[in-house]
Amino acid sequence: MRDYLKLHFVVLIWGFTAVLGKLIELSATQVVLYRSAAAAVILFALLPGRAAVSKPLAVALVANGMLVGAHWILFFLAVKVANVSICMIGMATTSFWTALLEPILIRKVRFQWGNLLLGCVVIAAVVWIYRTETRFHYGLLVALVGAIVATLFSIINGWFAGRVHPQSVVMYEMAGAALFCGAALVAASTFGFPLDSDRYLPESLEWLWLAILVLAGTVLAYQIYVRLLDRLSVFTINFANNLEPVYGISLGALIFGDHELLGSDFYVGTLVILAAVIVQPWLMKAESTPRAE
Repeated sequence: MRDYLKLHFVVLIWGFTAVLGKLIELSATQVVLYRSAAAAVILFALLPGRAAVSKPLAVALVANGMLVGAHWILFFLAVKVANVSICMIGMATTSFWTALLEPILIRKVRFQWGNLLLGCVVIAAVVWIYRTETRFHYGLLVALVGAIVATLFSIINGWFAGRVHPQSVVMYEMAGAALFCGAALVAASTFGFPLDSDRYLPESLEWLWLAILVLAGTVLAYQIYVRLLDRLSVFTINFANNLEPVYGISLGALIFGDHELLGSDFYVGTLVILAAVIVQPWLMKAESTPRAE
């Protein structure tokens, strides 16, 4: 129960990061660059002993960090081109992708039809929502691609769990995310498709939102998340992330009034996702309980 409470605390924080991304009026790539670079610098400065890992492992962690950098760019881009609610719903499909991809990529993970069924339920809820919200098709597409990238990142992180200290994982992965964003900014500018905004630095209250994003949404949340990967399955964690829409939509509606842009189908779909999240732990327990002969 303590692990599940920690998990939902992390999901709540991640739901709030979408709001923070909306409040910081820089490009998605710039927001992720500042977020990941600041988190990496803080961790390397405060915990230099955690940097002592083998070179192959450091390279692997940095490479996985590049995946999370790509995921965050897509996440914040979806927020900016659509709204918090649409972004959250697109990201909720990570459970479906996890149920499908994890047994393929990790041999020891057994394919479970129940997990795939719940993932399909979430996909159906997204389709139900999308059929009346087509004006946000680009934002939803970006969020769906971000969900696939997030799934790959989580599956790889599940392999690191128990092998590397969570603080080491976070510091190297944040460095990788910062490298990816820096390279993306340079490459995009070189080829005439700039990913930056009209200014390079946050202004006034944006510094506060960025600080919260770095300290709470990154340094704290990701350390807890990596620790939980050693105790809970990747699917369980990603499926709990389906509550991000509930948290993100509630906060977005409170701060930005996003609920005024969405119809009743949106809320029906959200309730279906919430019900699936509640059912998932019981379904897992039922599948893992040996049947009497």
